[in-house]
Amino acid sequence: MAKRQSSLGRDMAFNSMGSLFYLLCQWLLTVVVVPLCSFEAAGILTLSISLTNVFFTLATFGIRIFQVSDSQGKYGPGLYISTRVFTCLCSVALCAAFLLCNRQYTAEQVLCILFYMLYRIGEALVDVLAGEEQKAYRFDYVGLSFLFRGLTTLLSFSLVLYCTRNLTLTLLVMAVMTLGVVLAYDGRKVKALTGFRLHLSFRESLLLLREAWPLMLNSALLTLLAALPRYFLEMYHGSELLGYFGSVSTPAVIIQAGCSFIYTPLVAPLSSRFARGDLRDFRRMLLLALGGVLGFAACMFAGAALLGRWGLTLLFGQAILPYAFLLLPVLGSTLCISLIYFFEVPLTIGRRLKVMTAIHGGAVVVAAAVSLLAIPAQGLQGVLLALYASAGCDVLAMAAVTARMCRKAETPA
Repeated sequence: MAKRQSSLGRDMAFNSMGSLFYLLCQWLLTVVVVPLCSFEAAGILTLSISLTNVFFTLATFGIRIFQVSDSQGKYGPGLYISTRVFTCLCSVALCAAFLLCNRQYTAEQVLCILFYMLYRIGEALVDVLAGEEQKAYRFDYVGLSFLFRGLTTLLSFSLVLYCTRNLTLTLLVMAVMTLGVVLAYDGRKVKALTGFRLHLSFRESLLLLREAWPLMLNSALLTLLAALPRYFLEMYHGSELLGYFGSVSTPAVIIQAGCSFIYTPLVAPLSSRFARGDLRDFRRMLLLALGGVLGFAACMFAGAALLGRWGLTLLFGQAILPYAFLLLPVLGSTLCISLIYFFEVPLTIGRRLKVMTAIHGGAVVVAAAVSLLAIPAQGLQGVLLALYASAGCDVLAMAAVTARMCRKAETPA
């Protein structure tokens, strides 16, 4: 695979712009759903996003960092992409099985969750294709994909919901349109870059999945940590209150996505430094990235403190004001989760996968226990308490393990 690095800085900037644009479009979905439909529809959308996050984790199998850090080419592009097709099919089947077994949801909620899961399958396919583009240093391709998919997502969602006031049909059209963009643009670009061929062999894919399964388990646990409090909020207090919480929480995703833009492009250079035992430069690059993440978060907190109440009123009207107090606490919990994802990068490169599993597993137990104790009586405050207790413990443990690993001048096993 030919690598083009002469314009890497320009392409990374273009990738960041595309990522921010895509993030903005996804955020606007949770904004326009209220005036175009209702807060109840916003709650159903939030429920669909939260639940499909768990099955989306199975679809991606946590392989992206593993894929990009595979500097020796142990597995080829065709195997990574073919394996992703298998995991996507399994995730859809499990999502459908979960909904069949869970009788608490209405027919509308079930269909919305399934159609949003179809949309997430498009994102899962893009994830593995973008991994190959990142290895080839073609961040410009990744950026253009974000632009095309962002426009397609926002326009299809807004137009169909405006014309029909039907969230179910809207999510179906959005999913089909986005999948079309993935196949027409991303698939063609990666085919030209790598010449990959799909080879759906479960035996060959199993070799990759057996090596990477701890990453999937870690991603699933971390996704479950964030989703459990919302799940219990909807169970005990209904879709409408979840809709208010989701609406206030939408600006918080900017922190998580913005932080990922800072450290994701560094996976390949961090991997190469760790592989050759250059831990001094590895630590320096990691600390610079951590400083960038914290600096970006500080700017977001300042903006939210100054303009958050006004911005929420502008977007959602006076009805959101009783819940505006949630914004800063939600930003704090989102920062904790962003830092967990940040520390997963060095620990994945260092292959400390079992340690991450133990930490995330313990955090999920904390999230479930606090949710069950606090949410029935305290509602929204209980959600925040569960998020802070679980994510706070997780990020502190991850940071401690990362610091210990970085002090050891050793090569990965």
